[in-house]
Amino acid sequence: MSEARLSASAAGYMELAGATKDADCHKVNVAGGVSQHLGCCNEFEPESKAVKQFRCGNCEYVKKSVKSAFYGQ
Repeated sequence: MSEARLSASAAGYMELAGATKDADCHKVNVAGGVSQHLGCCNEFEPESKAVKQFRCGNCEYVKKSVKSAFYGQ
């Protein structure tokens, strides 16, 4: 049974330049997966093009293979 997920645009998913798609998300469907360290779906708006990293807090919906200080399991 497949579970419906939000689209990337509905969730406000964004990735910074150079992001590696290294995870997936239980709640958001992003083509090719999500980036654990350079992606965010919290309606984040970068202040400038100089932004280098999102800090979204603990996202319990990211399915990943590598532990991160910023995302939950």
